[in-house]
Amino acid sequence: MGELNLVNRDLILNSTRILILISKFETKKTFKLNLYKIMLYDFYMKFPQTMLSKEVRNNNSKDFNEFYSYFHWQPDRDEYNLYLRYLIGKKLIDKIIIGTDLCYRINEKGINVLKRLESSYSYELKSIADYIKKEISKLSDSIIESQIVNESLKSNKDDY
Repeated sequence: MGELNLVNRDLILNSTRILILISKFETKKTFKLNLYKIMLYDFYMKFPQTMLSKEVRNNNSKDFNEFYSYFHWQPDRDEYNLYLRYLIGKKLIDKIIIGTDLCYRINEKGINVLKRLESSYSYELKSIADYIKKEISKLSDSIIESQIVNESLKSNKDDY
C-alpha cells in the first residue's frame, strides 16, 4: 500500500510541475508547446540548481537528484505521456493541433486549480516557469538541448 501512495504522490507532484509550466504559455496562442518542448523545459523545472544562473535560483544546495541530473537527460517519453494523460483526464489541460503538431494548453479548470495552490514550492516552480517563458523559450530546441548536456555535465564535474 505504501508503494502505491508513493507512486500516486510522484504522479501528482510531476503533473503539478508540468501543469505550472504549461500554464505560463497560455497567452502564447501560436506557440507550439508540444511534448518535446515540455520535456526540454521541464528539465529546467526539475533541476534548477544545475540549469539556472545563481541570480535566478533560490538557494545553492543540491539534492541527490540534482547531483545526478546528467543521468536524466533524454527523459522517458512514456512517463511524460502519463503525466499529460493524467492532466487531460482531470480536465486541467487540452490537446490541440497547431499546424502539424500535437500541443498542450491549460484550460479554465486548470487555471482555477493553480490559483488555489499556495505553497513555497508552487511559488518557486511558478518563478522558474516564468523565467523559462521569458528567456529559455526564445532559444531553439537544439541550443536548449546543448545547454542541458553542458550544464549537467559541468555541474557534476564541479562537484568532485
